[in-house]
Amino acid sequence: MKQLPAETVRLLSSSQVIVSVVSVVKELVENSLDANSTSIDVKLENYGFEKIEVRDNGDGIKAVDVPVMAMKHYTSKISSSEDLESLSTYGFRGEALGSICSISQGQL
Repeated sequence: MKQLPAETVRLLSSSQVIVSVVSVVKELVENSLDANSTSIDVKLENYGFEKIEVRDNGDGIKAVDVPVMAMKHYTSKISSSEDLESLSTYGFRGEALGSICSISQGQL
């Protein structure tokens, strides 16, 4: 047996969260909805294989959160497992943006 390289582990774990173009769009739209967006524009190039762009009029990201916004297991939705009982958002695990960025040439 041998240990997998870090890059392989990263790709394998991200592919558990992001399995298709549809799942990328779903996660990004849910992120927009969690940000209280009332207008969401989704554009795909080559069916999403070349580019997926989601623009919204949501609340945005706090400046203090920008350095960690696409890092796995960082979330603004919960602080502890007790928060799961009163969860009212789609996203909460801190995995979607991190996974999308780790398998793409993403730009936020």
